[in-house]
Amino acid sequence: MPDTVGLNPFTASPVLPRILRRLLDGDAARWAAEHCAGIGELVAGPLDELAATADRHGPRLRPYDKRGARIDEIEFHPAWDGVVDVAYRRFGIAAMSHREGVLGWPGRAPEVAKQALFFLLAHADRNVVTGLTMTDVLARVLRLYAPELAERYLPRLTATDGTAWQAAMFLTEKAGGSDVGVNEVEARPDSDGTWRLHGDKWFCSNCQADLILTLARPRGAGPGTDGLALFLVRRTLDDGSRNAYVINRLKDKLGTRGLASGEVTFTGAAAELVGGPGVGFRQMTEMLNQTRVANAVVAAALVHRAYLEAREHATGRAAFGRRLSDHPLMREVLAELTLAAETSTRLAFYAAGLLQRSDAGDPVAGVLLRTLTPLIKYHTARQAQWACHEAMEVRGGNGYIEDWPNARMVRDAHLLSIWEGSGNIMLLDFARALRRTGSGPALVEALTEPSAAVSGPLGAAVREKAEAWARELALWEALPPDEAQLALRGLAERCLHVLAAGLLAVDADEDLRGGDARLAVLARRHGRTWAAEPEPPDLALLTAFPGLVSGAAVDASALEAEALHG
Repeated sequence: MPDTVGLNPFTASPVLPRILRRLLDGDAARWAAEHCAGIGELVAGPLDELAATADRHGPRLRPYDKRGARIDEIEFHPAWDGVVDVAYRRFGIAAMSHREGVLGWPGRAPEVAKQALFFLLAHADRNVVTGLTMTDVLARVLRLYAPELAERYLPRLTATDGTAWQAAMFLTEKAGGSDVGVNEVEARPDSDGTWRLHGDKWFCSNCQADLILTLARPRGAGPGTDGLALFLVRRTLDDGSRNAYVINRLKDKLGTRGLASGEVTFTGAAAELVGGPGVGFRQMTEMLNQTRVANAVVAAALVHRAYLEAREHATGRAAFGRRLSDHPLMREVLAELTLAAETSTRLAFYAAGLLQRSDAGDPVAGVLLRTLTPLIKYHTARQAQWACHEAMEVRGGNGYIEDWPNARMVRDAHLLSIWEGSGNIMLLDFARALRRTGSGPALVEALTEPSAAVSGPLGAAVREKAEAWARELALWEALPPDEAQLALRGLAERCLHVLAAGLLAVDADEDLRGGDARLAVLARRHGRTWAAEPEPPDLALLTAFPGLVSGAAVDASALEAEALHG
């Protein structure tokens, strides 16, 4: 019964190594590849089992000690500590954007390299990665907006030994959910200048964290998001006492069962101001935008893991007299999973690349990051749900059994479309960014740019789609608000279709010049998937299938030009 035990996800398919070569310079790409291969070996071996064990034996809230004192301690299985050790200490993923010298890199690590390690870790674990993201991004927020707090707390947030602190973000409240502007937690100033927080937070993941970033409304501040301020809350105060908040209970969740998500009540918790009314919410959106990039990377990792699970099972299992992968219908499924893995990974790392360029001072990349991040998060999350379901079905009955990884993957995938904003919220944020930043022209150029140098029908098809989308955008911008909202989903999905097509076309064109048709077949497949009219069977799929799914080169001379470019 085939499985992926021992299969290094970094070397098992060509998509991530290629992304590193494209988005990083030579030295950085080689350094990143070396460490990606290293963490991939752990994912292929002990890390996957540690993550599964930690998920099966989830956290337990211990509210009181034996004398009845309130302690709100969360106890984890030792397997959880094993994953934490790999993520925070051995590879320093939370530290490498904020400290020089992590893993021997002479400076702060490139964003794309960090996200590549994160992507591979997420093949095994979707629990520890949540706190890992929040720790990384909270350090970023402090560096950007609160240098005094950064000086105090960054050494602990970026430690790669047993002194490392973890972070969390407490945002959701009962009153509004995604409508943060109606949040009710109140901040009251003490006579000594300390702020005290009062009220309930409803969904608090990584709630055992040492540092919490949260929104509260200072007493007397106005309504809406403009009245919210951003605060930093410590779990333990300087004198060793617990801060004044209680964990009421842990959530009983569908997925990510190893992650401590709880309900918290602030009862006068001491807090430090990061940004006051008028700026606090905008600072929080900085953290939120980066966690959405991470959400997309985790979703892409799940798509890639689903593809690998289905590929290994179907090529190693026989039914009805031949291998599963020799049946045409199964080849259709595997081809779609291969395409999803290639496009989701490219889109997620396109967002990571925008973040890298924005941090380097590229203003256009900053605008595109704000506009496209919610859209890429929306799409990759939906792809993860579909891909994990398909991979479960490929494995059949065993896929439904908890001994195998598929059931946990399906449960975890459903979180990604809700975390950091549900699908509709992502679409509305995309529309808001288009209108507020005026990013339409830059976005049209970004859709056209990848394929600008691609010759022949492949490039022409992408440019034609980009031009059609530009006309659609102009019509959408002229619609009344309610009609524009109704048309938003189609506009957004076609935008992603064009972007993914362009990213595929660039690599496909490069490979074709070397005689490899694999990505050209996938690019053609992508166009067929989005075609409005039914099309005849994809015979090129049958010819190219073995290399197409395995990641090996496909001989271009064996396929007609029309099959590649049509």
